Amino acid sequence: MAEDFVYELFETAMKETIQEKIENGASEEQMEEVRSRENVSNTYTKMMEQISDDSVKTIESIMYEKVTKEKAFTDEFLARQNQKWGEAFVASDALYICIIESAESYRDYVIETHGQEVSYLYHALANIHGRALQIYAEIMCLNKNGYADGAYARWRSLYELSVIATFISKYGEKVAEAFVKSADTDDGYDWARAADCLKNSDKKFITFSYIQNKCREETRFWRKEYGFVNKLVHASSQGTMYRMGADTSKAIPIGRSDMGMAISAVHSAMSLVQITKCFFTVFPHGYSTVAVFTFHKWVDKIIEYYQSVEDSFSSDEDENKE
Repeated sequence: MAEDFVYELFETAMKETIQEKIENGASEEQMEEVRSRENVSNTYTKMMEQISDDSVKTIESIMYEKVTKEKAFTDEFLARQNQKWGEAFVASDALYICIIESAESYRDYVIETHGQEVSYLYHALANIHGRALQIYAEIMCLNKNGYADGAYARWRSLYELSVIATFISKYGEKVAEAFVKSADTDDGYDWARAADCLKNSDKKFITFSYIQNKCREETRFWRKEYGFVNKLVHASSQGTMYRMGADTSKAIPIGRSDMGMAISAVHSAMSLVQITKCFFTVFPHGYSTVAVFTFHKWVDKIIEYYQSVEDSFSSDEDENKE
């Protein structure tokens, strides 16, 4: 049976104090003072302070032991995680590495043929692409460490970048210039008014959803996924009660899980390739065009790898039921 030792300690201390006052012949007025709400509250607060000070010293004395023990559990989990998802993670990492190598080649080509001072379109998409690569790496780091919720939440940013990249690529230099120059302002998405489709808008503020509506690549599927991940990121009931990587009807997830990695890994691969496509098409370059075709096909491979792991999960569950 769980016990509240702090309450018991406090209750004992109060009884001892009252008994001591009685034995010392305290007056009724003095006894009322001892029992007053203010005195009880002050006594309780002082006890909390003393116990918490002692607890801090205790934690400091055992922290290395506790953390070392927890690290052993973490290392064990990471080994199992890599055993289950290893091939899929390698496929995801291969995409990342190949895109970086292709981006370096594309950059060298652009500098050689157009010089250091290139268009706003190139500058904007190059920076979006660089940020996208970093977010992709963060997503994979979270997945490898068993944090499916965090990985999917980071995909939200990657998806938004893919929409912005598509919009800028579609509407060209003037929009790209507005995007770049807005970096030194408090502007949210008003830079998008530079696009012909929004320049006559009577909306007080341009929102992400307006930009999203103007992207031809936008589909009902992606809207649904984006809507779901918004709930996951914010303090919604859906994002709280239906977490990724665990059955919340059985336990509240508070740490690593070996489930739920596929959705963010696959979605992030698709988003990164979309951004790469926008970037690589600023200036015509045969090798980069082939690279984009290749990356699209490699995404199909990534899907196969993750699906294979999920299928193995399903098989294991069926065997356990039998």
